[in-house]
Amino acid sequence: MKKCKMCKKEPGMARRINNEGLWFCSDDCYEEFDQSPNDHDHPYIDDYESVRFEYLGWMNGWERDLYKGYWSGTPRKADLLESIDEMIGEFWDYYRLEGSDGCFSSEIYRYLLELEDLKGSIAAWKPDEKMAEEWR
Repeated sequence: MKKCKMCKKEPGMARRINNEGLWFCSDDCYEEFDQSPNDHDHPYIDDYESVRFEYLGWMNGWERDLYKGYWSGTPRKADLLESIDEMIGEFWDYYRLEGSDGCFSSEIYRYLLELEDLKGSIAAWKPDEKMAEEWR
């Protein structure tokens, strides 16, 4: 596994890259790295930032959203699955290219694949009574 260019930690879910393909464990390490080129000129940077932001939001909140729907009596599975499909559709060109157009393209594709996997988790989700009490 690659390590963060700044702190040498193993990057987790919040990892990010620059346009040279260097890995960082967080936004803080990314911003502290002085030798990084200006990513803001890269044609895919806005899409990368957008997909990364959406991915982190989904990964941190999908189960909470399902439990919220469970407690309110309004099932949310179909809505969440439709939202993921819409987002993947927005970035279909990256999906179709399978990440073959550089490091940002590759990361966007990876995020889209992980969101596809998340769809399976959401579809298979069933509330656990013990967990439901914790999320209440």
